[in-house]
Amino acid sequence: MVQNYESIIEKQSKTTTVIRTIILVLFLTFTIFPLLWIFLTSLKGRLDIFALPPRFIFTPTFENYRGLFVKTFLEGGVGQTDFGLVLSNSIIQAGLGTFFAVVLGVMAGYACSRFNFFGKNDYLFFTLSTRMLPPVAVIIPIYIMFSRLGLSDTRPGMILIYTMSNLGLAIWIMKGFFDSLPKQYEEAGFVDGYTRWQIFWKILIPSVKGGIAATLGFCFIFAWNEFTFATILTTRFAKTLPPRITTALGAAGLEWGQVAAAGFIVVIPVLALFILIRNYLLMGMTFGVLGRR
Repeated sequence: MVQNYESIIEKQSKTTTVIRTIILVLFLTFTIFPLLWIFLTSLKGRLDIFALPPRFIFTPTFENYRGLFVKTFLEGGVGQTDFGLVLSNSIIQAGLGTFFAVVLGVMAGYACSRFNFFGKNDYLFFTLSTRMLPPVAVIIPIYIMFSRLGLSDTRPGMILIYTMSNLGLAIWIMKGFFDSLPKQYEEAGFVDGYTRWQIFWKILIPSVKGGIAATLGFCFIFAWNEFTFATILTTRFAKTLPPRITTALGAAGLEWGQVAAAGFIVVIPVLALFILIRNYLLMGMTFGVLGRR
């Protein structure tokens, strides 16, 4: 009877493993295959892109990537396109917007976690509600304000937009991580003669670096992929990649190869960021969950 029970448990375990494997394979198929398809399309010529059935064996070419940065004679004259400027705009604006949002979010999250002040809960709700609002609900007043202040189509203006749009999320995430830290850390620091700023910088910040990495990752993704503000508030000098991809028109219409190449370029910084912070990200999520138990 014991052997029968063990065999049943073993069969159930094998069945569970098979089901989990199938689910994982399906999940990876639906998430990785589109990225693989974009990458392969970016390396195809026009005939290979429109071939039916699709060709998985072809002669790769980098003309689509070259076409993003260099105009041909048929496209209005030989020279550089605006894609290099757009790419640098995305990196600078998303990077600095994320940096300022995380720095301010860490300090504000600590203040909301450790200090009591009038209207704290209302303030926290208000900051988070700014993230829940759809951009189209506030784009008109922001457009008018930016036009009058001279911030339309400028890098400082877009950095300000990305900072403020991600600040509420950064505050809420970091407040949760500071809440999970015992107050004995600070008490021990005061006993050792540290000031509050020294405690914050030397004790608490290293303890929540996983949370900072997670916050940085989320804020950068939201800023990097932002479309509405970048489309309405920019025209040329501060334009970013998401609205630029929609205008990849060539002499023969929409250049699908260049669209695929631009789409793959958009994915690279996000993948690189998560490869760099993956250990801190996992540590931060685990610490945040365990700290709340």
